[in-house]
Amino acid sequence: MNKFSSAILALTIAFFLPFFAEAQKDKEGGKEEASKEKQEKKGRENLVPNGSFEEFEDGLRRKEQFELAKGWDNPTGAKSELYARDVRSRYIAIPDNMYGSAEPADGDGYAGLITYAYRGKLTRSYIQAQLKRPLEERGLYCVKFKASLAERSRYASNNLSASLDKSAPSSKSAVNLSASSPIYSDYNDLVDDRDGWWEFCTLYRAAGKEKYITIGNFETDDRTKTLKMDLPEKYEEDGQIAAAYYFIDDVKVEPVKPGESCNCASDRIPESKVIFSGSPQLTDEMSPAEKVAEIDVYFYQYQAEVVSAAERTIDKVVDILVDNPGLTVTITGHTDNEEAALAEDEVTLRSLAMKRANLVKAYMAASGIDDTRLTVQSMDNKAPVAKMSTPISLAKNRRVEFEVNR
Repeated sequence: MNKFSSAILALTIAFFLPFFAEAQKDKEGGKEEASKEKQEKKGRENLVPNGSFEEFEDGLRRKEQFELAKGWDNPTGAKSELYARDVRSRYIAIPDNMYGSAEPADGDGYAGLITYAYRGKLTRSYIQAQLKRPLEERGLYCVKFKASLAERSRYASNNLSASLDKSAPSSKSAVNLSASSPIYSDYNDLVDDRDGWWEFCTLYRAAGKEKYITIGNFETDDRTKTLKMDLPEKYEEDGQIAAAYYFIDDVKVEPVKPGESCNCASDRIPESKVIFSGSPQLTDEMSPAEKVAEIDVYFYQYQAEVVSAAERTIDKVVDILVDNPGLTVTITGHTDNEEAALAEDEVTLRSLAMKRANLVKAYMAASGIDDTRLTVQSMDNKAPVAKMSTPISLAKNRRVEFEVNR
């Protein structure tokens, strides 16, 4: 090649080199963007192995075989259950099994455990897994799982919680497993959801080096709130079990950045600020049935808690039933239209009216009324007493009503 040709080649390379470099930069940037987009679509990393209980060893045939779930174990001597779709056993099949019926919250499997048992007739159980890696000191994590009360449970309970620990809590003999610092939901809900799944979801700041997650009830019986549940007609032949038994699914521990949200259901439910303060007008001329029908109990929006003012109102019904031991009462729960609308997206609100009725019933039973005299039902938002959408009108519809059975 002569000097003239070499010069032309050098000028050509010098001219096109910036374009080649920019193209390569765009290519690498495109790969980076594609990787970022792929990660965003994939979602946050879950540090819990087999969080939907879909992977298990061969031989799943009966109850108390939870140890077959890969990555999981029971930390006490009480064995829990692993449920799976398409197994040849009516005891641990999905959706219908020995304790109830539930479609998985995620995937094709779920676990089962006992959080409370009447007078220790059944032993509590817990489930535990080692995380994929230890948590970082002061790191932020979303801790989540789903729970659904089995239909044959005689009780519902609160204190359903998770514990994250550096060493695995365990005891082969203890009835109540002790954990150093269990994590509770914001309101430590009494979980009575049967239709759909209740969500445990909270933001957790790690102490550092936590390696195990354990799920169950870490409180004693005397510090556990319970609620007696009616037995659905479908299970009358099998009867109830003297315990609070929950299906558990979709367990997650996900790292998050400061300022990010866990997207918990409670994060999306507006703060409740208004409660109707109407009081019943009772006269001596009224019959006991008329007095009972005149009494309504009111609630904050999106909540089922029986507040102190409501307790004083319920006491009026209790007094009437004490004076008239032959009366039985139906307790009917209601919601307002805004609660019903939000319940379309928030499964935790779908049984709000029934939860209100059940908590009123529980208060009356604790006040000395035999619960066989009390029947509960739900009308949701189908029977409003006020048709407008003002705050006061909505507050009037968030109520529990009483009616003497004829």
